[in-house]
Amino acid sequence: MQLIHPQPSAMAPHFLCLSTTFCVLLCMARAISPEGEALLRWKDTLLNSTSLNSWSHTNATCDWDGVTCDHADHVTGIHLSISGLNGTLDAFSFVSFRHLEVIDLSFNNLFGAIPTNISLLVTLTTLYLDDNYLVGAIPYQLTKLPKITVLWLQYNQLTNLDAANFSVSPSLQNIFLFGNKLTGTFPQFIHNNTFVGLQELDLSSNAFSGLIPENLQDIAPNLSHLDLSSNMFSGHIPRSLSKLTKLYLFNLAENNLTGGIPTELRNISTLGDLDLSRNMFSGGIPKELGQLGGLDVLDLSWNMFSGEIPKELGNLTLLSTMDLSWNMLSGGLPRSFSRIQYMQTFDVGNNLHLGGDILLEEFSNWTCVRLFNIVNNTFTGSINPDFCQIGGSLQGLDLSGNLLSGLFPGCLWNLDHLTYMDLSRNAFVGDVPTSMVDTSSLEYVHLANNNFTGFFPAAIKNSKRLVSLDLGGNKFSGTIPTWIGASFPLIRILRLRSNMFHGSIPWQVSQLSHVQLLDLAENNLTGSIVVSFSNFTYINSMLDMIPVPIDVGYYAPHGGQMDIVWKGHDYIFMRSIALMTGIDLSSNSLSGEIPSELLNLEGIRFLNLSRNNLSGPIPRNIGNLKDVESLDLSWNKLSGPIPSSISQLMFLDYLNLSNNLLSGEIPTGNQLQTLNDPSIYSNNLRLCGVALSIPCKNDSSPTRLVGATKVHRDLETLWLYYSVIAGTVFGFWVWFGALFFCTIWRFAFFSCIDGLYQKFMRKMKGT
Repeated sequence: MQLIHPQPSAMAPHFLCLSTTFCVLLCMARAISPEGEALLRWKDTLLNSTSLNSWSHTNATCDWDGVTCDHADHVTGIHLSISGLNGTLDAFSFVSFRHLEVIDLSFNNLFGAIPTNISLLVTLTTLYLDDNYLVGAIPYQLTKLPKITVLWLQYNQLTNLDAANFSVSPSLQNIFLFGNKLTGTFPQFIHNNTFVGLQELDLSSNAFSGLIPENLQDIAPNLSHLDLSSNMFSGHIPRSLSKLTKLYLFNLAENNLTGGIPTELRNISTLGDLDLSRNMFSGGIPKELGQLGGLDVLDLSWNMFSGEIPKELGNLTLLSTMDLSWNMLSGGLPRSFSRIQYMQTFDVGNNLHLGGDILLEEFSNWTCVRLFNIVNNTFTGSINPDFCQIGGSLQGLDLSGNLLSGLFPGCLWNLDHLTYMDLSRNAFVGDVPTSMVDTSSLEYVHLANNNFTGFFPAAIKNSKRLVSLDLGGNKFSGTIPTWIGASFPLIRILRLRSNMFHGSIPWQVSQLSHVQLLDLAENNLTGSIVVSFSNFTYINSMLDMIPVPIDVGYYAPHGGQMDIVWKGHDYIFMRSIALMTGIDLSSNSLSGEIPSELLNLEGIRFLNLSRNNLSGPIPRNIGNLKDVESLDLSWNKLSGPIPSSISQLMFLDYLNLSNNLLSGEIPTGNQLQTLNDPSIYSNNLRLCGVALSIPCKNDSSPTRLVGATKVHRDLETLWLYYSVIAGTVFGFWVWFGALFFCTIWRFAFFSCIDGLYQKFMRKMKGT
């Protein structure tokens, strides 16, 4: 029998293709676990899930980005930190995950509340929901996570703790709740439990108040990290905290704590970071702190500590940061400090009474120091060249506001990494030496209010990173160098006031496109204002953006200080100088007209051109100074009318146009109505208007008509009095003068009187 093999039909290839496709789809479908399906449903609710493109049916769940699994392909971890997720956790099916151990959704844009059914994650050990926008109360259901060890909820907008039901698992090791809006006293759920395993507790940057619990050492005896900073805790530091013998970080900064530092803290031999800054602590600094041999950071700044600095602090040889600034300390710096070899940040500034002869060369072995700050004290002495050995690493040097003297130490130019240098407000003398080394690292050079002489310091000619230069209040002379424009392309503050610079303002100043504050006042500058101020583009750009502050950050925490004439008064700016925009060319001998380009700087906050020889009219475009708050054009030779556009300056708070040759009517309206002091227009003999109570001719305004009517009325009354008096005098002389000089009239007058007298007597007799 012949076997007849079936011929393949035309449908066979199609059938084979469909079968293959089905098998592939079947395999793919099997690759998506129920946990994967739950994650896909949550993904569909997110507003932006482009970072989750791998989450699809075409990939196995365990191959998805951010998903980890165990050997049985159960999801054990979800790691989606910094993934740009936008949405809520409402659709997250916690019940679907029976093996999940880690959730990391930090640094995203999650909002809404934390779902209460998160308690279904019975295997969860680590929960990172920090740095999102989560709101509402922290659900007490988190306490039902039996294996939780790490709970990070910081930097959200969480508002409350359900203290009555909150009872965290004893397995918890790390609680980070800082940077929320939590209120009330120290959390009750911590009071009511014992956390033998708790190592890190951070409640900082909230609004907790009340006392720090006395029994914290019984609640969490193994704490190594305790941060309660930036709250409103009050009272004293409990002495019992010294029993936290494993504590490394102890931070109580920025609270309302009072009293002194308990000497018992010396018993915490593990302590490495002690921050008690920005409270109201008083009394002396305990010498017992010198027994904390492992201390790395000591910050006692912004308190009311008094007395001398204990020499025992020199025993803290491992210290990298010592900040004793903004207190009331007195005496000098202990010579024992020279034994501290790893110092990086040293700040004793703003104690006022801390002083004496300082031997800066004793700190030359601080080879790691990055910031050396003794600002605003009473230290005396000079800078020995040996001091310049203080570091291949010093970046911030602030010696300002003391009584230091002597010559400028040229060796400072040799500090390769020096970024911030402030020697202002001392008694240094002599010329500033030039430099043979590269000074390009310098960003801030403040030498103001000394007795420096000589020309503009050429040592900084190559400091192309310079942001702020203050040479004011010295005896520098010569001309402002023409290389200034090319040398300082990033400069934002240039203050040369109160020196003896002469000559004209070089046009190269207009190349300083980033400048926001230019102060050349009180010099001997001449010539006209020919600089193209329209190139100061940074001033105008500040209108449309949040000003970028001059960040001196770690290297100069106080930002220096600068004296600016603001609204007619000397004003000391500190960090706020970063937001100031202005030009001060006052008290020079500048002549010519005010360039109209100058008045196109819409973002400028103050303009002072007073006490010069400027002439011509006030430019009509003065109304373009939309942000100006202080405007001073006084003591010049300006003529013509005050432009009406000046009434458009809606933020104008200080104005002085006095002592000029201005004429015409003073504009009114808007902010000018509040500037009613007539002295701001005084000594302009041809000005008129309401502000001066001088009516203008051909004035028909209602206010001025009332004034004019009153004046006319007074004049009419005055003329009436004069007329009556004149008529009386005239009548007297007409009648009595005629009788006196004319005999016939006099005879007739007296005959008439006699006749009247005779008639009167006859009537009397008849009666």
